[in-house]
Amino acid sequence: MPPLLTPTVSQRAMPHSSGPFGRKSRGPRKLPDLPQFYYHTHFTDVLNKVARRYASSLDDAPKQFISQFLALPRPAQCAYIRIAGRKGRVFNTAKLSYPEISNLPAQFEILKHAGFVKPLNETRTADYLSVLTKAELTALMRQQLCASAFRASWAKARLIETALTHIPAEDLIASAPQSFIEQGRFEDLRYILYLYFGRIEDSLQPFTLRDLGLVKAPDFKDSYGPRFESAAEARAAFFYASALHEFRQGHDADVARLIDNTHIWPAPQCNVSGDTPHCNERSVRLRYSRNETGDRDAVKAQLEAMIEDPASDDEYHFAADYYARKFEKKRTSRVTDILRASEIIEIDEAYRHEPERAAARQYRDKGFDVYRTENAPWKMLFGLLFWDLLYGTEKSVLHNSFERLPANLKSATFYDDNSGAIENILSDLTHTPQILLQLLKITARHHGTPNGIFRWNSRTLDKVKTLIEAAPADSLAAILRLMAKDWMRMKDGYPDLMLISKSGPQFIEIKAEGDSIRRNQLTRISQLNAAGLKTSIARVNWVMDPDQIYVVVDVETTGGRAGHHRLTEIGAVKMQGGEIIDEWQSLLNPQRAIPPNITRLTGISNDMVASAPLFHEIADSFADFMGEAIFAAHNVNFDYGFISMEYKRLDRCFRHPKICTVASMRKLYPGHKSYSLKNLCRDYDIDLTTHHRALCDARAAAELLKLVNIKRRSS
Repeated sequence: MPPLLTPTVSQRAMPHSSGPFGRKSRGPRKLPDLPQFYYHTHFTDVLNKVARRYASSLDDAPKQFISQFLALPRPAQCAYIRIAGRKGRVFNTAKLSYPEISNLPAQFEILKHAGFVKPLNETRTADYLSVLTKAELTALMRQQLCASAFRASWAKARLIETALTHIPAEDLIASAPQSFIEQGRFEDLRYILYLYFGRIEDSLQPFTLRDLGLVKAPDFKDSYGPRFESAAEARAAFFYASALHEFRQGHDADVARLIDNTHIWPAPQCNVSGDTPHCNERSVRLRYSRNETGDRDAVKAQLEAMIEDPASDDEYHFAADYYARKFEKKRTSRVTDILRASEIIEIDEAYRHEPERAAARQYRDKGFDVYRTENAPWKMLFGLLFWDLLYGTEKSVLHNSFERLPANLKSATFYDDNSGAIENILSDLTHTPQILLQLLKITARHHGTPNGIFRWNSRTLDKVKTLIEAAPADSLAAILRLMAKDWMRMKDGYPDLMLISKSGPQFIEIKAEGDSIRRNQLTRISQLNAAGLKTSIARVNWVMDPDQIYVVVDVETTGGRAGHHRLTEIGAVKMQGGEIIDEWQSLLNPQRAIPPNITRLTGISNDMVASAPLFHEIADSFADFMGEAIFAAHNVNFDYGFISMEYKRLDRCFRHPKICTVASMRKLYPGHKSYSLKNLCRDYDIDLTTHHRALCDARAAAELLKLVNIKRRSS
């Protein structure tokens, strides 16, 4: 776990993430100075709130932890919090130094007497070896092993593995200096932090990140409610949260231990959904992989139970597919079958990094109104539609200032808590104007309010409006009802694109070569289709499109760095089918002096650009010339970087797929000593009479692009 240390001066000098117009601003951002004992304030605040809010959920061990800790002298309390906030469970107190804590060795003696730290035992042997420096570790091994058993040059992990294998644990622990200690009462601390945060949390780092301004956690409500009503309920929830943590973080041996001890698991006292289907999946896969008859029979029975009574649609799809392949000898998975049957769309390979954008363009060319959707509009529609139920009732409980998601959404009881009101809202979806007006009112009242459901964004709000106007009310109600019943599993996996036509909306999930279908995406496609919303997968096939339009660009500048220098000239030629179909050129006033060496290179002087337009005066014209073409240039990142920076200064986005004639010529025409524009033009007899003027260089690069595309078409 990260150390709970006050940041150093170097840590406080953090770069700004954005400037006034969303741009990265220059210079460091000084983080706030924290009070000297800020960590003590946080920890005691947690203990007091847990003791007060969870009095009925605390059994003897955590109660004693809190009361005995608060009875310690303040310096001893600080010493414990410091080590509890550090990574690991074993510490060498001789190497710890906290200037604000007086007589640190004496504080650890007090903590040892109270059980908050303890001497090392053999269960912490690996942790002890990890704390040692490599030099200390090799010195220890020289004392315990013969020289031929290891090499000092080995990586530390290998040395530790060797020591654990060949040296008895009791000998290793016996060799540890008295200054080594182990954190005591760790499980009690973990339980207390779980009650506060609602998740497995081993430190108070969230408080530190908040106070440093690195995460936003302003108070959302005046008061917060408890998570549990009894110790039995809280302990059961803690057990399953810890088990889920093992499933996510642990090794197969840890997972196997959990699986083999299901008979001693406590009975759930409340809904413990979360990752349960994923845990069931992992336990099935692990049991099957052990290749033992009993395990195979247990897996078959478990899969049949999951198919008969699945915890979710995700679980059903996994169980049915796995059962068919393992016990009915089906050769391909359902995902493979769906991919093979999906629509294929051909897209120029220059869009390899932007398949969704390229697909949207193709559908737009076919006459559809196209929106990039994924999860955002569905989440915003849900959050706005049910805002008052989510955040305005006694059942919409939040537990602390770090939370934004109501507890009944996490526990999948939101629908049961509000079924009548939810169904009334869903029935009103047939009255589109009234629903849109209602959403507008909610937006006006709560815009910008932090919440755990969606991000405020005007473009997403426009997509929500389009979705409501285009989709059948019953279809929307069916999906929103599923979201209300099981938000944690229904909040993502929605298709990439929404297409709108006279026949209504349809949704498309775009899959490029190498992409896989995640199970939640497969589930969402099935659910949307079942709700009457046409949904499918489109598989991208990368091709060389002969009709693709390229704009080949060259720029001249005042220097070589886009963030510090400016444009003096842009030249561009538009190509389609191997022919130049249009040209664009302009000198630009860089609003700074052109260095003499640049003038000698390009021939562009300060006098020539004195009356030239500023970039903002030609920005629309150049953007129109680009259209949706592919941006091509010789050393494309240089030219693209300067132009995109100019648009960024105007708070405008410049996004186009790119192709580089330098990289492409190297790949397709190997063997040249130099791939500079001048030398390639010489080698291929391309006109370059006014080199380092933008339009001339752009025309020359266009000729190289023709050569590139000839090879691309023939490959």
